[in-house]
Amino acid sequence: YLRIAKSDKKISDIAFKDQVIATVTQIENIYWDLVNAYEEARVDEQSLAFAQQSLDNTKKELQLESVPAMDEMKAEAEVSRRDQDLTVAKTTLELQQSLIKNALTKSLDDPILEAMPVVPTDTMQLVDTQASQPLADLVSAALQDRPELAESAVDLVNRQISRKAARNALLPSLSLVGYYGGTGLAGPTNPAFKGTIASIVPTDFGGAIVNAYNNSAPDYFVGLNLNIPLRNRVAKADQYRSELEYRQSELRLEQLKKQIRIEVRNAQYALEQNVARVEAARKARDLAQRTFEITKKEQDLGSGSSFQTLSAQHDLAVAQLAFVTATTTYEKAKVELDRATGTTLEHNGIRIQDAISGTVSSSSP
Repeated sequence: YLRIAKSDKKISDIAFKDQVIATVTQIENIYWDLVNAYEEARVDEQSLAFAQQSLDNTKKELQLESVPAMDEMKAEAEVSRRDQDLTVAKTTLELQQSLIKNALTKSLDDPILEAMPVVPTDTMQLVDTQASQPLADLVSAALQDRPELAESAVDLVNRQISRKAARNALLPSLSLVGYYGGTGLAGPTNPAFKGTIASIVPTDFGGAIVNAYNNSAPDYFVGLNLNIPLRNRVAKADQYRSELEYRQSELRLEQLKKQIRIEVRNAQYALEQNVARVEAARKARDLAQRTFEITKKEQDLGSGSSFQTLSAQHDLAVAQLAFVTATTTYEKAKVELDRATGTTLEHNGIRIQDAISGTVSSSSP
């Protein structure tokens, strides 16, 4: 029972680490959603500002009767649509700020804290297009670091101890029993025998204490207890149940290993796919940027219309938003790969002892 108790404590520690990893993973995903919301709001603000500038230019050109009135109506419609997009982006940003504050704080009762904006300090990094870590190394790291696997392994040890204990309950047992004790004899002589029997025992309490330890009146015995279980159906049922529980624990451990391998493969494949998506989105953004610059230059030279430039800028905004979304998905794929391989705490500079104590003992790497 002492060994099982120690194993249960170890399981509790591993479960706490698993909970910390889950919490950190959740916070990371919320954080990148916040960064994505900031980037989308920034792109929509730039898009609205350009549309408003185009509308102002169109109004001036309309006064000079150099453009038809339809261009002004189109520009106004474009400003209205982009203003709506910016409103949606801002409300989404406020929601993401509320979500991350709710995840990081104990309470939002303070109105100052609730109204305070959350500004991310990290931005989306450049995507590493080089060869990623070999899949075999990732799987090996996951099988070593995943807390669920360690918890299942400790549980298997407990099942093995219980199985041995249940099996031993069916075996005969022989025990050696021994007892030794001293008696403190003391007291006055019986009046009926006074003068006929000489008494050598002391009559005071101190003498009784001395006799209890001087081996003058010992009391002892030695024996053997033999217990032979015959048709102990209860113990036999316990033994069958412990065997089944042990085999089930073995099966769960193997299933967990297979599940971890699949999760690591899926996370690695998702990361590689998102790298390709980011590269495609970057090329599309660069192409939209060059198209917009050419269209803007044509307008400045008088060979293009403001509506064409406005459409090109809209295409650029859409490409920028697609790039932001692809980069956010890539960052989340990295978070999922860290979770699948069990390296979330190490990559974020979190020590489990700091999480237990609630204080940071050293700076993050």
